[in-house]
Amino acid sequence: MDNSRNYEPFPVLPETDEYDVLGFLVRNRGNRFTPSEIARHADVNEASAIEALHELLEKDLVEHDQGDYHVDSDRAEDVKFRLESVDAAKRLHETAPDDDMYAVTDWEEELNSS
Repeated sequence: MDNSRNYEPFPVLPETDEYDVLGFLVRNRGNRFTPSEIARHADVNEASAIEALHELLEKDLVEHDQGDYHVDSDRAEDVKFRLESVDAAKRLHETAPDDDMYAVTDWEEELNSS
């Protein structure tokens, strides 16, 4: 994830257990936690925390050492930036108007006439 500010979509979506677990670990970078500690602090059940941790390991977003999990301190700022970007995109989507009051009627025909 050294060059994570590229155009690849971030592999963790808001409102998922992965997102909650990763957010907790990023906020507490430099510390190591067991799955049960993560579950308690990230407000997910332990089975979901374990599953999320396995997914995050596969995506190379967390590290595992002797039963504990953490986000590498050198990469934590970048992961935090990506989480904040995903949050901002979600908020933008949620606040976008549902009506299409700016839509132009028959815009498709204008494309074909060019």
